Amino acid sequence: MRQLILFVALFGFIAMAAPTEKIIIQTNAICGMCKTSIEASLTALEGVKSAELDLVTKKVKIKYDDKVLDAATLRQAIANTGYNADDVPARPKAQEALAACCKPKEACAKEAAGACCAKKVVE
Repeated sequence: MRQLILFVALFGFIAMAAPTEKIIIQTNAICGMCKTSIEASLTALEGVKSAELDLVTKKVKIKYDDKVLDAATLRQAIANTGYNADDVPARPKAQEALAACCKPKEACAKEAAGACCAKKVVE
């Protein structure tokens, strides 16, 4: 029993000591729905410990295990959700599927004479 307790304690210490990388990625997120979508797509990835998008700066701070995934994978996950991620452009089909209020102004202007732009967060 004593060995089991020591093993569990040692395993817990090792798991907590796993190195965590941090990265900040610039997005073109606009609203709370964008924030929810981006954070959910990132935290669904194995190895992502946390993801938090600041809508004022449009930057997402990510803590992740670099032994499981890399920065390019994180950027691609954001792009696959429909948003730009640093120099990785949003996947067009994913961007088209976004709610009107989440689309960039160029796409928004094409829909209902830009009516969705009125719902966007004021910068």
